[in-house]
Amino acid sequence: MNTYIYARVSTVTQNLESQVDYLCEKNEVSKDNLFAEKESGKSLNRPAFQSLKDIVKSSDTIVVQDLSRLGRNTTEVLSFIEDMSDKNVSLIVDDLGRVDVTSSTGKMVVTTLAAVATMQREQILEKQVIGINDAKERDVYKGRQQSPETLKKCRKASGLINVKGLTKEDAARAAGIGIATLYRFIKNQTGKT
Repeated sequence: MNTYIYARVSTVTQNLESQVDYLCEKNEVSKDNLFAEKESGKSLNRPAFQSLKDIVKSSDTIVVQDLSRLGRNTTEVLSFIEDMSDKNVSLIVDDLGRVDVTSSTGKMVVTTLAAVATMQREQILEKQVIGINDAKERDVYKGRQQSPETLKKCRKASGLINVKGLTKEDAARAAGIGIATLYRFIKNQTGKT
């Protein structure tokens, strides 16, 4: 009978440590039983999450800070909860007052909350599309901006093309970026590829 912590943030720039420290300390769980990752929640197909699913057995407990840490796909989250219920694994959601969402009451709560999370994600995407279309109409849309690290790699690749005479494909590979990323950078710099 083990207790495991699952912690997740969506991007590499987000702070995962505060979630990890809070859950481990509150539940008196060592970091040996911690599964944490910086991965999007749109799918349950994540390395640490899959490892946790493979290791839990009957009478174990999984603790997460909130429902959205499991994921944002209602169908997948509900399926995972059902799988844990079938395995007799408790799934505790801390911010719901430590409700075991594998219980009948917990399943009702989680079904409602998962549906709300999915709706919120869809609303965010709809607003994003509206904003992009508005910016395009006003001719101020710049597209997805590259991170400082990516820009640095693009400049390196550009230098390899100009100084060393490498092809764009070879320069992109040498700089550790995709060819499409390099083409976007060049287009943004010169207006042509």
